[in-house]
Amino acid sequence: MPKKKKKNETFHGTLTLSIRLLRKKWSITNSLRKESQLERVEANEGQIYIAQTPESAPKWLNIINEFSESGDIQLENKSCSAIIFIEVQPDDRRQSSRTFALTFGTGHHALEHDAFVRGFGLKVALNSISRSALKNIDTATLDSTTIQRRIQASRKSDLSGFGIDFQSDLLRLAGGVPTDSNFAKAITGRDALTLTTKISSSEVKGKCKEALKLFNANDYKKDFSFVDHIIPAHDKATTNALDRKLFSEVKALLNGTPSDLHIATPEVIDPEETRSFAYFGLGFNSGTKNTYEEIAIEDYIHELSSGRPNDVSDIASLKASHEIMIVTNGHGDKTKRQRIYDCFVFEATYNSKSYVIFSGSWYCIEKKFFDLVNNEFNSLIHKPFRKSTSAKNEQEFIEELNSDHNLLNLDKVKASPSGAKGSNLEPCDFLSRKKEFIHLKDGHSSAPISHLWNQGLVSAESFLRDEVFRKAFRDSAIERQKNFKKAGFEKILPDGRSKPNASEYKVIFGVMRHRYTKSNKLGLPFFSKVSLRAVASRIQLMGYTVEVHLIEKK
Repeated sequence: MPKKKKKNETFHGTLTLSIRLLRKKWSITNSLRKESQLERVEANEGQIYIAQTPESAPKWLNIINEFSESGDIQLENKSCSAIIFIEVQPDDRRQSSRTFALTFGTGHHALEHDAFVRGFGLKVALNSISRSALKNIDTATLDSTTIQRRIQASRKSDLSGFGIDFQSDLLRLAGGVPTDSNFAKAITGRDALTLTTKISSSEVKGKCKEALKLFNANDYKKDFSFVDHIIPAHDKATTNALDRKLFSEVKALLNGTPSDLHIATPEVIDPEETRSFAYFGLGFNSGTKNTYEEIAIEDYIHELSSGRPNDVSDIASLKASHEIMIVTNGHGDKTKRQRIYDCFVFEATYNSKSYVIFSGSWYCIEKKFFDLVNNEFNSLIHKPFRKSTSAKNEQEFIEELNSDHNLLNLDKVKASPSGAKGSNLEPCDFLSRKKEFIHLKDGHSSAPISHLWNQGLVSAESFLRDEVFRKAFRDSAIERQKNFKKAGFEKILPDGRSKPNASEYKVIFGVMRHRYTKSNKLGLPFFSKVSLRAVASRIQLMGYTVEVHLIEKK
């Protein structure tokens, strides 16, 4: 029998702590969700809240019993929660004290999302881990479909080994072995700081104090300065103004006006779990919910417009109420839910600065980085081969271009390089008599524009390096020109054995776009420009000319 621990006996051992920093001017009481049902208990220091959920059968037990011989298997779930709030005074007595929340079990679910400093754990981690001692990172590439990556190394590894695109990836989590082994054996940081350390209960407050010191340091600038390309916006007046802009975009979509606003779940979803999603909250129809296999702004707006959208009067009511839930057996799982606000991805300008919202936080894009990206993008912009179109989508535009004698439609043509049978790469949407590979995209579709850039890159590489791909490309061009009663395009393309001179060819990215409402200019979302930088550079290094043609959608 294990020895029963005496009351107030000092704990001392290896423990993993999850620590959050309460925002200034937030009270402990307000930082707890109203529905959390936590109970406060007496504490020697700080404040302690606990909860014990009652036993309940798992939802999948019925099907287990249907397969079992007895049919009466009894299984029960049970969980517990605890939070310790501790106040810490910085070494600099001129600074005010700060409050930390240490969560245990499922205690973190009871905390208000906005009550705690975003990115606290990440900054502590970057200030305490050297670039050569990383073990895991999470990144997000912001686009109309947000690409998220979780990369783990089996041992301490250098930053360069994680394949981060320093220009376009938002670093969201970092973990590894800290330089100071007395502080922790291992650290992972995002909003919360998770540290594994040998500790006694009397040392917990000291760990929080050291974490606060690391949070206020700037050591990260030596190896991780790229994170400052995109920095969190903390000023309340600024974020309130940006929120009002965001809400006006929601209203515009409800009124049928195009918008660059979209949604993407900010968490990495386990691909091994089968799930569907539904939208809940003020203004949505009650009762049985329509479910979707993925989240999309179009479905969110459709569900809201089918209900009572006028009930949602401002961004505050949207923030407080609108959620995406995972649906199981027709019921929303309240333990697996996500605020819609946390899923918005949108770019806005305020006071001459550029901002983007992602995962419920507004980020300011560093001016030097912003200007660099825009200058490089503007150098790629050229007079479009077609100034405007009344086509509603990419397919209609392709049909419209079929009548051009100087263009050959190769849409949906598939060609595979040697050793990659079945890869079915698309050489281009149109081949021009001027030796131009034209790749087209409706810039307002739900698919990311970055797919267009990557299509152009893969095609350009395969055409230059692989004779099997070139032969398939040429054979398809010959077949297509017969179908469309055109001729001569095969002369533009060498046979498989003849290696082409890339400098004779041009890669054109044609993007259909509506003009921006306020500026009345054609443009692209900032992060679409960011994702183009590396692609354009690689294509140009091969010898091709690269151009971007913005085609106005009427």
